[in-house]
Amino acid sequence: MRTLLGILLSALFVVSLSTPTLAVEEPVELTHGQVSGVELENGVTVFRGIPFAAPPVGDLRWKPPEPPIPWRGVRVADTFGPACMQGRAPLMSEDCLYLNVWTKAASDQDNLPVMVWIHGGGWSSGASSNGTYDGFGFADKGVVLVSVNYRMNAFGFMAHPALSAESERSVSGNYGILDHVAALEWVRDNISGFGGNPDNVTIFGESAGGASVYSLLATPLAKGLFHRAISESTWITPTNVTHLTRHNGFSDSAEERGRQAIAEKLSEMGKSAAGDLLGAMRSLSADDLMSMRFSVSLAEDGWVLPKSPAEIFQEGSHNVVPLLAGVNDGEGLMFVRPNRTFTTLEEQKEERLAEWGEHGRGLADHYLAKAPEGLYTSEVDYNTDAWFARPNREILNAMSETSADVFMYLFTRNLRDPSQRAPHAMELRYVFQTLPDSAPEVDLGISDLMSDYWIEFATRGTPNRDGLPVWPDYDQRRQEHQIIGAEIEQGAGFRRQELDALDDYFTATYGSARR
Repeated sequence: MRTLLGILLSALFVVSLSTPTLAVEEPVELTHGQVSGVELENGVTVFRGIPFAAPPVGDLRWKPPEPPIPWRGVRVADTFGPACMQGRAPLMSEDCLYLNVWTKAASDQDNLPVMVWIHGGGWSSGASSNGTYDGFGFADKGVVLVSVNYRMNAFGFMAHPALSAESERSVSGNYGILDHVAALEWVRDNISGFGGNPDNVTIFGESAGGASVYSLLATPLAKGLFHRAISESTWITPTNVTHLTRHNGFSDSAEERGRQAIAEKLSEMGKSAAGDLLGAMRSLSADDLMSMRFSVSLAEDGWVLPKSPAEIFQEGSHNVVPLLAGVNDGEGLMFVRPNRTFTTLEEQKEERLAEWGEHGRGLADHYLAKAPEGLYTSEVDYNTDAWFARPNREILNAMSETSADVFMYLFTRNLRDPSQRAPHAMELRYVFQTLPDSAPEVDLGISDLMSDYWIEFATRGTPNRDGLPVWPDYDQRRQEHQIIGAEIEQGAGFRRQELDALDDYFTATYGSARR
């Protein structure tokens, strides 16, 4: 029997030279041209590097995505498109709006469930071509798996007064989220050609990809484009959601962030911001923009996000679909280094109280260590809760107030050291069944179970079916969840008091900013 690693290597690098029995009739007719793919093992075919939008370059930099440029003949979709611009990648380009499709459909009439993967990386790095996200395992189990690129960094998230002024909607920023919407529109219009059901589309993503799921749940532009959602480690912090034009209580407006970044870069290069400012901005090279000091954020702009996502979820005006969401129990282990945190209780108390200000007094009981040996753990917990567990619970609670079915997980397995908690991103290779060949049997079993749960949810809107451990529904009162690790268990009220304190803090701070 071939190993899982062998199958995945074949999926990535081997093109069969024999006469194949194609999984779907080729070429596949799309709205803007025809494509052919590459046959892999077990009847799975992959189509790599399909454009879902026009290259966002030149005058299209910092504009909503335009439809793909039509092509003649059959496009051989055998190579991943370049990654979007970031600090480091083997191949990257501003021309990066490509997606990939894995399918095992026997024909375009199969109506298989569709899952659309949005990668993480802090809206600053990552690509759909990452081997961790190989879609073979999902396709082999009967899903049409789509993975997408999207603009990141300043290309995907920079707002600016001049950009807003040229926009017919008087907005700027959120281009990466608009790329997600364009990709979902492409799926709606084209996925049936790959044997997928356009009326059964599940979006899923991790970290910044989870934050993108958060955004797609909030934006009215995505209404009806997906039918279920999975969010892994939803990444929403005090500073990565801003208002387009005003200070929101934690940070400058999105336009002010962009204005400062561009002004500093033009000054550094000796270029004038007078006259044709937009021309000067678009004349900057991709490398120039990547060297700017700029931090990504969503922008509450009145269009993509009519209100802050927190308000949208609180009032129940979000997109209502079945939701599966969860976190790893040690997310902060990736971000908090033992030798780079506080060394004394007094130092932690002074800095944290200064950071939290008048509204953060309630956080002290939960996130200030009681003894020196607890300093590192308290910082890991604070990072885990503030960046991931709190926004994860925000969308779970909001959706649980609707008619949709809701499910939460807590992932606890650490492949590198089973005695430790699971750090950020640890679940990814389990979900995609891309664990190393040397992984213990227990981990391969967890991976098989998680992919079954994810696929069952994508198929029917619930992870439950005969043969799988029962997964409880989530509601705001009990907050029950599935604990996924070496043992499969059920829990309730994960870090409830801590998350309540964080909710109070964010509500008080944002509330003060709005008054």
